[in-house]
Amino acid sequence: MTRARLSIVLTLLALLAPARGNAAGADGKQLYAHHCASCHGPSGRGDGPDAGLFATPPRDLRGGFLAKYTTDDLVKRVRNGTPLVLALDVPALRARATEVEALAAHLERLPAVDWRVVERGEEVFVDRCEICHGRSGQPGGSLPPGVHAPRDLTDPAFQKDLRDDQVATAIRDGHHDMPGLVPRVPESDLPALLAYIRLLSPGYVLYDRYCAACHGDDGRGTGTFTEATVRPSVVFDRAYFRRRDPEQVRAAVWHMLDTQRPAMPHLRRKLTAQQARAIIAYLRGGSS
Repeated sequence: MTRARLSIVLTLLALLAPARGNAAGADGKQLYAHHCASCHGPSGRGDGPDAGLFATPPRDLRGGFLAKYTTDDLVKRVRNGTPLVLALDVPALRARATEVEALAAHLERLPAVDWRVVERGEEVFVDRCEICHGRSGQPGGSLPPGVHAPRDLTDPAFQKDLRDDQVATAIRDGHHDMPGLVPRVPESDLPALLAYIRLLSPGYVLYDRYCAACHGDDGRGTGTFTEATVRPSVVFDRAYFRRRDPEQVRAAVWHMLDTQRPAMPHLRRKLTAQQARAIIAYLRGGSS
């Protein structure tokens, strides 16, 4: 989800997802690399791979902004800031025509998803898999020592080539360069973890970035940004797709990409104060 810009720190955290674990031990570098670098670049220079999507590029975080505020003030802005909007560069979006097909395909899957199971699977994924595979299954940023670049779990070839039992075996025992998880994922959690992994796709990544903040992960208009805006009138349920043929769905996606602006609410429910502080400390202390 991208949202931003009450302060540049809000922009910095545009793609930051819920972080679990011991807040006191939060790794600001890892949090930044996995969830912020796609817009702000690997070293905070505003040159991430997604920077070109925005009419106003992400600011260079090394340009002195952080020195203007105390850490406590920055943490408050990150967690309680007023939602603001990022302007998209429409020509840049149109250059990504394949995204329309990917996003439409993901939307069409939403009504059939067992969200109770998927939400449990996402919890397991964040705790056990995110450090290597990234929040949405796309590797990025720093990896633990000795770990080779993992496979992109959103790659359609991966989803097509491996059966559920093969993915489960890789999770339990490892596969090629991937070590088995220690301690093992409990057998009772494997079905949920597999359900979440099977949801991953290029369309999932796009939906998470542009739509989920308002429409919710399940497409029912329950996203976190609805606290500050009118609840979306569109619900991506079976009735929605019964009333529209595939071309109408794709036309709606084009319209959304052209006119909707991703935005970021405050992150009180997504990020602890200690975790926000860890990212700020990393940026302030990181090398230029």
